[in-house]
Amino acid sequence: MPIYDFKCDRCGHVFSVLTSLQERDKVACPQCQSKEVRQIISACSVRSGGGCSSSGGFDSGSWRGG
Repeated sequence: MPIYDFKCDRCGHVFSVLTSLQERDKVACPQCQSKEVRQIISACSVRSGGGCSSSGGFDSGSWRGG
């Protein structure tokens, strides 16, 4: 189950919730209990292959742009 980040439109509190895609619309602010929350973009963690890397599986020489 993914973790989603939200920001409360009423009090401005930013918080994370472990919830399913179908339950995101039922999230309430833990600080003021308002349902006036919106999902915000957050960083994601990527794990590929047999290891975990802070670069998300890409090292500085693996991509050649252009």
